[in-house]
Formats: sequence, structure tokens, C-alpha cells
Amino acid sequence: MLDLLRFVAALAVVLFHFGETRAWGTPNAFPELSAVTMFGVYGVRLFFMISGFVILMSAWGRSTGEFAASRIARLYPAYWASVIILGGIALAGWITDHRPTLPELLANLTMFQHGMRIRDLEIVYWTLWQELVFYVMIGCFAAVGITYRRCLGFMAGWVFLLLVGERLDISLLKVALVQFSAPYFIAGMALFLIYRFGGSLLPWLFVVVGWIMGLIQLLGERPPALARFGEAAGTALVVGVVSLIFLVMSLVALGKFEGVDWKWFTVLGALTYPLYLFHHHVGFLLIQWLHPVLGNRVTLPLVLVAVLGVAWLVYRLVEVPLQPRLKSALARSLRADT
Repeated sequence: MLDLLRFVAALAVVLFHFGETRAWGTPNAFPELSAVTMFGVYGVRLFFMISGFVILMSAWGRSTGEFAASRIARLYPAYWASVIILGGIALAGWITDHRPTLPELLANLTMFQHGMRIRDLEIVYWTLWQELVFYVMIGCFAAVGITYRRCLGFMAGWVFLLLVGERLDISLLKVALVQFSAPYFIAGMALFLIYRFGGSLLPWLFVVVGWIMGLIQLLGERPPALARFGEAAGTALVVGVVSLIFLVMSLVALGKFEGVDWKWFTVLGALTYPLYLFHHHVGFLLIQWLHPVLGNRVTLPLVLVAVLGVAWLVYRLVEVPLQPRLKSALARSLRADT
């Protein structure tokens, strides 16, 4: 089920970007469709909640080194491919809004560019910084030893420090605790506890706290739906979409989908990360080249198929061969002092 949810989240983001991109030559190429795809931006929040669930599950019972090796091997091969390929596209001048400098390219290869205050090569990379900070937090937690009670204490401390950072406007806490994504990471962690140990009051309270904090933050940003549909209707739609994300993930935690054979969706789950990394630049170019000839309605489905094809190629040619090799090399490095 999580593989399908990952793919749905990625596809929602793709449709949001394709609907909004200036490659169409008009600010609103699909006025009716955009009334739906504008909510695709919230797919990122679903990603964060899935990460909270999956990353805690991945770190449970592992050492910090084992956890770090698994995450590096998972994230970096496709990411390096995207920086190299998309960087080449930008240097060729095919994407004209910004031509990256050598320091920008090198910083982006590390995935630490946000920490260096250097521009992301690709618009979607900003979420990777949020994930990296979360991984560091979980890696430190793994060094202590992850248990049910310690998870509850960890999440309680996280929420408290978030509130202190907001109340006193402490930038260090806001950055270190990934204020934007924290409500979804926390809720995802709590849902994993429910999945593993059964439902009880305290984990469900953290799910509710994550939902409340996420909505307060989101509505405080005045999302575009409020202007498009009116204050009351727009608010109801935003609350409904975010609540649906929490509901579906809650059903996953309660095991409501375990009777379904989800193995057919494994490939979709594998395509999610490369699709997320590559769709924006590749889609922009294809839309820019094709829509004057084929028209908008034909171009959109063709470009969707094309970016899925690119994602499959990256998965087969980059991730499949490189992930196990990188993981093995990292494992050998961890054993070097034994």
C-alpha cells in the first residue's frame, strides 16, 4: 500500500507542476483541470508522513551506521544522476532561467546545498534537505537505542521545542527541527508505533497534534485555494485534503489494507523517487517543444508517459546496479576498524 501511496503522492506533485509550468506559454493552460491539480502540491506532505512511518521502521533495531548506509545507498545514486543530467541541461541553456555555476553544481552533488545557502539546481530538491535533517535526527536516536517509550519521549520533546522555537522566534530551532515538515514526520512516526504495537492513547494524540499543527501552519500560509474558491470553501477543501492524507495513513497503520495483494504496485513504488527528481526539468522541455505542434490536450498525456519512461530508465540503469554496490561498499567501510 505504501508503494502505491508514494506513487500517488509523486504523481500529484507532477500534475501540479505540469499544470503550473510557464512552459505552456500561458499562466493557466488547463483552467478546469487546475482546480484539481492545484491540490497536488500537498502530495509533498504525504511524502513526509510516509517518511516518518518508513524511516522509523527502517531504523528500528539497527545501528546508526547501518541506518546511514541504507539511506545513503537509497538516496544518492538517482540523485547524482539527476544533478549530472539536469545540470548538463541547464548548462546547455535549454532551461533559461538560471545557468548554474561550478560551485552550485558541486554543492548540489553533496545534497547539502541548503546548509551552504546555495541555490537548488532543481526545484524539488528542497524537500531532500528536510528529509536529510530528519534522517540525522533518527540516526542520533538510533545511537541511543529506539524503543516505544523513547519514541514517545522523542516526539514529545520535538513538539515542545517546535513550540518554543515558534514562540520565541528562534531560527536555529526552526531550521534544526524542520518546522515545515515536522508535523507530518511526527504523525508518521506515531502511526508506525500504532502499526507495530497497536493503537493506544498517546500515539493517537501525536497523530492529532501533527494534524492540528500541520493545518495551522498551512492555513497561515494563505493557500491559493482560499483565493480561488473563497474563504469558506477554500478552507474546507484544504482541511479536507490534508485530513484525507491523515485518514489514509491511519488506515494503513490499523492494517485495513493488509488483505489486498499490493505486490503489483512495487514497480510504481520503485519509480516514485526518480520520477520526483526528473519530472520538472524534463517535463518543462518536452512541454515547451511539443505543445506548439500538438496542442495542450495531446501534449500533457504524452509528457506524463515520457517522464514515467525516464523514471523507469533511471531505476533500471542507475538504481538497480548502483544501490547494492554502494550499500556493500558502505558496509565494508563500517567494518574497517574491526
